[in-house]
Amino acid sequence: MSANPAATRSSLDFAFVYAAYCLRYVYLLVLIPFYGRVLGMEGYAVVLSALSLMNLVWIFNNWGLAPAGTRAIATASAPGQQSDIFGAQFSARLLLMLIVVPGALLAIQLSPLLAANRWAAWAAMALGVVSAFNLGWYYTGTHRPRTTVRLEVIGFVINLSLILALVRAPEDADLAVFLMLLSALIVSVIAYWSCRGEFRLDRLIQWRAGLQLIRSSGYLFLYISNAIFVGAALTYLLGLFASADMVGAYGAADRLVAAGISIMTPMGHIFIPKITALFASHRDDAYRLSRRVGALLLLVATLGAAVSHWFAPPIVSLIFGPGFEQTAALLQVLSVVFPINAAIIVLGAYLFIPQHQERTLAAVVIAGSAMGIGALVLMGPTHQAMGAAYARITGDAITLALLLLFAWKNGILQRLLSLRR
Repeated sequence: MSANPAATRSSLDFAFVYAAYCLRYVYLLVLIPFYGRVLGMEGYAVVLSALSLMNLVWIFNNWGLAPAGTRAIATASAPGQQSDIFGAQFSARLLLMLIVVPGALLAIQLSPLLAANRWAAWAAMALGVVSAFNLGWYYTGTHRPRTTVRLEVIGFVINLSLILALVRAPEDADLAVFLMLLSALIVSVIAYWSCRGEFRLDRLIQWRAGLQLIRSSGYLFLYISNAIFVGAALTYLLGLFASADMVGAYGAADRLVAAGISIMTPMGHIFIPKITALFASHRDDAYRLSRRVGALLLLVATLGAAVSHWFAPPIVSLIFGPGFEQTAALLQVLSVVFPINAAIIVLGAYLFIPQHQERTLAAVVIAGSAMGIGALVLMGPTHQAMGAAYARITGDAITLALLLLFAWKNGILQRLLSLRR
């Protein structure tokens, strides 16, 4: 019997996406030590501040448009609908840019470090805008995850080559940010040119549809940005109760946890559009595929938790060097976060969003995050960094419990668990 072509393609997509995703870590392992060695502490601080600004611009200019676009494209069937979706997405980003850019300019003015390095700050602002216009949502929604990661790999190669060749001294911090912007522009041109025949140029600007899309994507924005803001809030609040060493220890552990959770992200490039399309036509098949993907995610997350718990000391020592023993202890405690977040991802990204229940999803994650922040306020003064770890677990556990409750009330959980193979 011949192999199922769809299953074979999914397996190849899975292998390709994760192989390419590993290059992201190679890229960071090369670039971060290079920055520290060539730019020094002050130059690296300029780059980090600029990239923080870039991320904020990206988050707000992207809003909740990317998952909304992936969902819409994955279920599009009528002639011309794809062009309308593309135009609404493009117009919405243009409208958001009119608000985001003045806000970024104000943020630059208020930051002494960014104001003193305006060229880097302006380049970072432009990089955030260009990143918000990337077409990852479009290629993912049209079931081309390999194209998405190919473009990302091209960006890594161009950026790394330019930086290693041209950045030579601490005063080249501005140049480093400009080179990131240049590589992002090159990749964007390649992406838009590659799909130029798939949408109509006369439908590219649709102000009314773009404004409506911004309004309807607000809850998706709250869901997507929640984790970023909560991470920043916990670190900031911990600084009110604990020493710089404790904040650094927790921050390092939190970054390792974030890196571990991000390993589950590429799977979404492959399966979210498939599941979204199935929910529009064959709901039982959508639940079956969601259950299989969920089982795989939970297995990966459980293995990650075991590795983080049992091998935290050598992992932390290898990455950060000596003196981070407290980080290892925090990572062991935070290992339970991996399976909790895997379950949250399954319920949220694979079940709630495809069924247009992002309002409930946003309310739940905000409530859970608020509980986590409140827990830190209570435990921070006495438990310090470990209190922040307990608070993170508390917030995530409450989020998962609330998601399970609403999934049960809406009949999602029963259907997920009761369908036969």
